[in-house]
Order: sequence, then C-alpha cells, then structure tokens
Amino acid sequence: MSKGNLIIKWTESIAVGDKEFVMETNAKLGAKALGYRWLENNEGFELKEPQSFYNRVFDPEKCSLRVKNEHIWEVA
Repeated sequence: MSKGNLIIKWTESIAVGDKEFVMETNAKLGAKALGYRWLENNEGFELKEPQSFYNRVFDPEKCSLRVKNEHIWEVA
C-alpha cells in the first residue's frame, strides 16, 4: 500500500526486513518495544508500534470555556 510516493511499510514501521533482522531489532529495543508487534507479509517482516489516538491522552484536560470571567483582578 502507498500514499502518493510513500510506501507505508517504510514510513510507518520501526524495522522492515527478514524475520531475523526484525526480531534482532525488537530484542535490541528491549523494554522500549513492549507492545510492538511484528507482521509477516509477502515481502518480509515489519516491526510496528501500537497505534494510539492522539486525542485520548488529552481528553480530561478539555473543558468548556466560561462566558463570564469570574476572576477578580487587583488593579493598583
């Protein structure tokens, strides 16, 4: 699969190659690779990060804006 001139497996994977290379890269990453998965396709193997949604991290910080400013300013 590709997006324009980009080939997805090369732009969205941590490692691409034969099984030995992908597994060796995974081992070198150690604890950093927890949750990573490797996929086999007709051209070899890929090591990929788990996908997470950007907005989920910040949802609790979102709040509605107040129309009325309730802060009392001290003007000297």
